[in-house]
Amino acid sequence: TDGDMQFELNALGNDLLSVAADMRLADDRLALNGALRGAAGGRMLTGSVEFEAAHFLPLLDESDAWERIPAIGKFQVNASRDNVGFSALDLSLGAGRVSGEGVLQLADGLPRLNANLAMQDIDFTWALPVREKKAWRNVPISWSLLGRTNADIQLSARELRLGDILLNSLDGRLKLTEGGLEAPDLAVALMGGTMTANLLAEGGLMSPRFGLDAEFNGVNPSAFLQQQYGNQLVDASLSGAVRLEGRGTSPRAMMASLMGEANYEIAPGKLTFFDAIGFVDELRAKNSPSGATSLMGKFTGQRDLAFARGLGLAQLRGGVVEESSTEFVFAEGLNEARLTAAVDLVDLLINAEMKLYPMDRQRPVVWQLTGGLAKPTIKADASAFNAAPAPSAAPPPAK
Repeated sequence: TDGDMQFELNALGNDLLSVAADMRLADDRLALNGALRGAAGGRMLTGSVEFEAAHFLPLLDESDAWERIPAIGKFQVNASRDNVGFSALDLSLGAGRVSGEGVLQLADGLPRLNANLAMQDIDFTWALPVREKKAWRNVPISWSLLGRTNADIQLSARELRLGDILLNSLDGRLKLTEGGLEAPDLAVALMGGTMTANLLAEGGLMSPRFGLDAEFNGVNPSAFLQQQYGNQLVDASLSGAVRLEGRGTSPRAMMASLMGEANYEIAPGKLTFFDAIGFVDELRAKNSPSGATSLMGKFTGQRDLAFARGLGLAQLRGGVVEESSTEFVFAEGLNEARLTAAVDLVDLLINAEMKLYPMDRQRPVVWQLTGGLAKPTIKADASAFNAAPAPSAAPPPAK
């Protein structure tokens, strides 16, 4: 690999030297301009550092699997034998920026980093487990980065991306000790709401493991669902709690170990995939129960159906959501809908049923969802309306 190095050391006075260094290796560069002076306990180096790295992530954790993310930065350095301090950090990482100051202590044992850091527009998708189109990969993961140093970091971040999820803000304290990460009381803003979370993780010489215990308020996943499925499906704010934990030495093993639970309340909102009011009006206008299922297609798509409230819960064991149900209640409690689902998060499969009672509480329209989670097979059924003519004096549909 092509490279070169220039180094200048000039005496400026008693026990004071100027230092200038410029090192290049392929597309990477490191430059230092400063002074070396005597100090209690040994010499001290002060000055400015500039650097460029075409492939930054392997500097944190050696791996051939990392995507290429360039880094360009500068900072002021104050270094002695046992401590390396930095300030005025200005780092461009991919399309984002990192700033801050801190001290790296180099005493016996693991180094220790104490720092205050701010981040803006950083994409952490590279840190997520790797997934194929239909399943999680069975390749080794180690989280060895957690064992490189002990740390106490005060973090303030804005617009962080984790795959398709955008965190508008994240504030908290990260404590790293012997490969164990503790992040209590993280404050997160996402999807129009807020979340308070306690995060634990293990890596380094230990097998990868994590635990998450969080409460959320006013979170609306409609934009995320729109991106995934081309329809918001549910446009409403959710508030509740979630607990999740897992361990494993591969993405697939990690997902297969997942355990946890979630419960949530749904604020007034709307279902956006079926016009139940139009469906009932036309069914009544026909004055015939036949053909109700074929009629569903006419009123399916980007439609709005307001509901008054909702409630949901889910139980996760061994990477499978075994018990999941969400109930919706409509205006004046006259109509309701219920979603029950089993979701295999290992092989990314779903088996779900959505029942919506648009006219009364005896005859539902039903959707069955089966197959791949990304693009399930959907079967619609309104045959319950074929049993008898639509009554003329029924409770009105939700409005």
